[in-house]
Amino acid sequence: MNYVQKTLALLFLLAIAITVSAQTKYSTVTIVPPQDKQQRAELLGLLEIDHFDMRDGKIVAEINQQQIALLRQTSFQYEVVIPDVAAHINELNQRYFAASPAARVAMEQTGGLVEELIPTPSAFQVHPTLGGFYSFAQMNTAMNNLAATYSSLVQKTSLGLSVQGRDIWCIKISDNVTTDEVNEPEVLYIGLQHAREAIGGSSLIFFMQYLCENYATDSRIQALVNNREIFIIPCMNPDGWEYNRVNDPNGGGGWRKNRRNNGDGTFGVDLNRNWSFDWGNCSGASSSCGSSNTSSDVYWGPSAFSEPETQAVRNFVISHHLVSMIDQHAFGPYYSLPFGRPSLHPGVDSLTIMDQDYYDHVPAAMGKYNGMRAGNSIQSVGYEVAGGVKDWMLKAEIGVGTKGKIYGLTGEGGAGGGTGGSYGSFWPPASEIISLSKGMVYQNLQILFSAGSYVDITDQADIALTAPSGSLGFKIKRIGIADGPVTVTLIPLENIASVGSPVIINSLPNYCDTYNGSIGYSLPGNIQAGHRIKYAWRVQTGGQTYYDTLIKFYNPVQLFYDNMEGASVATNWVVSANWNYTTAMAFAGTKSLTESPSGLYGQNRNDIIRYNGSFNLSDATAAYLTFQVRHRAENFRDKLEVQVSTNGTTWIPVAGSTTVEEPGTLDGSTLDGDPALTGIREDWVPEVYNLSAFIGQPALQLRLVFSSDANTTGYDFQVDEGFNIDDLKVIKSTTALVILPVHFISFTGRLQQDNTAELNWQIALNSDPDYFSIERSANGTNFWEAGRVSGQQFTFIDRDLFAGNNYYRIKAAGVDRTTTYSNIITIIYKPGIVSLQLYPNPASDEINIKIIADGLTDISIRITDLAGRVIHNSKANISSGGDIKINSSWWTQGLYYLQVTDDKNNVLATEKILKQ
Repeated sequence: MNYVQKTLALLFLLAIAITVSAQTKYSTVTIVPPQDKQQRAELLGLLEIDHFDMRDGKIVAEINQQQIALLRQTSFQYEVVIPDVAAHINELNQRYFAASPAARVAMEQTGGLVEELIPTPSAFQVHPTLGGFYSFAQMNTAMNNLAATYSSLVQKTSLGLSVQGRDIWCIKISDNVTTDEVNEPEVLYIGLQHAREAIGGSSLIFFMQYLCENYATDSRIQALVNNREIFIIPCMNPDGWEYNRVNDPNGGGGWRKNRRNNGDGTFGVDLNRNWSFDWGNCSGASSSCGSSNTSSDVYWGPSAFSEPETQAVRNFVISHHLVSMIDQHAFGPYYSLPFGRPSLHPGVDSLTIMDQDYYDHVPAAMGKYNGMRAGNSIQSVGYEVAGGVKDWMLKAEIGVGTKGKIYGLTGEGGAGGGTGGSYGSFWPPASEIISLSKGMVYQNLQILFSAGSYVDITDQADIALTAPSGSLGFKIKRIGIADGPVTVTLIPLENIASVGSPVIINSLPNYCDTYNGSIGYSLPGNIQAGHRIKYAWRVQTGGQTYYDTLIKFYNPVQLFYDNMEGASVATNWVVSANWNYTTAMAFAGTKSLTESPSGLYGQNRNDIIRYNGSFNLSDATAAYLTFQVRHRAENFRDKLEVQVSTNGTTWIPVAGSTTVEEPGTLDGSTLDGDPALTGIREDWVPEVYNLSAFIGQPALQLRLVFSSDANTTGYDFQVDEGFNIDDLKVIKSTTALVILPVHFISFTGRLQQDNTAELNWQIALNSDPDYFSIERSANGTNFWEAGRVSGQQFTFIDRDLFAGNNYYRIKAAGVDRTTTYSNIITIIYKPGIVSLQLYPNPASDEINIKIIADGLTDISIRITDLAGRVIHNSKANISSGGDIKINSSWWTQGLYYLQVTDDKNNVLATEKILKQ
């Protein structure tokens, strides 16, 4: 046994004697860890450090005074950075609130892409107490207000009571919130399982408010809510959270466990060590894995599910059909994936191919804007965990009740900012709450998308189109848990005369299955070389619709092309270090360009490769750089920048189609607001850089800069495969770019069940309209604006209909001040006139429809499935009353839509039918 092991063994005996029976002071410390990974895990176990960050090669953690006493008796170098976390967070927040009385508005103006993507809910508050976070009572008030304001979307339920008798509240959000729609994927979000990890609760209040406030105006959110059942438990550990509030009302409290009286003068069980999968099985692991010592922060309890909090959530889960779950913790910028104890689960007990594919793809998408990395417990934090919720969700009690396999993971968000300014903390300062919550909203939305049928689409066409007609290629890849039909449509936006029919892919049976397809196109007869072409791929699946918009050019001027098949990289490039061609992988041909041709890249790298010529853009009207790329790099820390220069001295990073440019250097980020490629993209994707800002330059220079940080984080993938680039091309146009007016392809509308009007439209030959104005009229002549959306949004919900006929048209306002109008459509709204009853619903072999409509006799009934296929279409005379009977015995299990129209095709009523 070496010296470190002996020291740790002796001090572990001392640790057993230490009992923490009251709220103690926590300090932020930095520790110089041993180089040996096992010894580092033993150090973390001795101090029971469950969450930490790495900064400049040092462990940054928040520990109590007893743990500091243990640390003091070791040989490890350490420094107390912040003596009293609670006092420090209070000082920071007092300064923040004094300087920013309108805190939410000021924080909204801090910038960053995620700030623009995710609007702050109007109901969300950064509170002047408890460090800015929602107390248990304030959460309860927020949930009550949400349920009252959005009663058709929100249902509040108690799952049970805590040790001290507090409710464990759960919010359900869905369009038919009181109905269990068994064909809709169910997703669970859990916060504050550990009471001191403050961002977990407030971020979920933010999330539920965001979903409800954007339901009526954002078609993407509405589609998610309509096709998912979303369950949110913002505070699973209300007793521990309240204990922190009482003892540290300004925030910074360090209590982690629940408040069980253990009967020996100690309190609390670590709820995230109390789940049955691998419960209490810490043989051969560090003490952070779990402990039988009642005073330990990771005490696993007297038995699995001994605690009412874990029992309540278990009972909820086994009575539902959940498919995915995230347990939100803090701090440390990573997603912790199954297994908590990977050493116990080799062979048949390990992850399946689909499991591994899901955990490769979905966390990578989730972390795009918050810098999170992903790995199992050993890979992410260097120690194992037994009895955790994520493993139980995935592998335990499958078939008990209605529980199936649930793709669970732990999100360790909230490291940004911290009580030390750049260090992480369980209690990030109030000034960081909204920014952190926005990053978590984006991650939560990706979980929702991937819970159903969800695909990634990749355009396969070169930026230079050389023929006036042909086919445009695409590839889709299944990244959703469900297998559903997918419709891909080519939407012409600019300088495309016609396109072919949509492509329907009925099934992608296996996760990560791909489909390569194409749709024909023809360009206008008078198109000239250099004209810009724009189109969008529209993807429709599982009730979702999303777009990928592309820009091409017809026979542009090609300034440079490297297919990476040359004998020597020096033919076209000047290399500072490491860059070279490799045969390890290629998009086309046999080679690609990489900064790590020998395998994994190293730490503390700054490798530059510069094109040995320059590009003359003096006569250009547009210019673009494109290449194919795939990459694996530590998110936000290791990156690739494309830089250009007009003088060879000052280099400017430019933004590409998938680059990230989040501001700041928190969580160890090296982006600091500069656009870069980072993180993981396992598949080849086209990256496109618009160089039009440099039009007029006679000698634009280009280089690629790869950099990696020097930190030893304990994260297994801190060095990785790096970047591979293929088919690099620079083009320009010297032709005047023709701006063509907006042309409407279609404009449709329907009356929804909640008596709102849903309007949808498509456009072609789009010159980037500035906005769309939705105009409504009661007589078809005099129109008023009912609403306005951006030029990139093609749907609108009108909640304020006239009784009777509602005439709608869309006005497209171009950036050049031109306007174009759509056709006029009519939606009839007769409140109280049409009565529609369905029974039984859910239906089995037959469904009865009873319709009462004053003044109407002839109606039409149309029923469609989720994919839009018509399964019933009939006319009926309702003048004599009676029920209309429809045979539903042959329908497959699922959700269907019924629509009733009059003889002029005006929508009278809509309803959902559930076939069981």
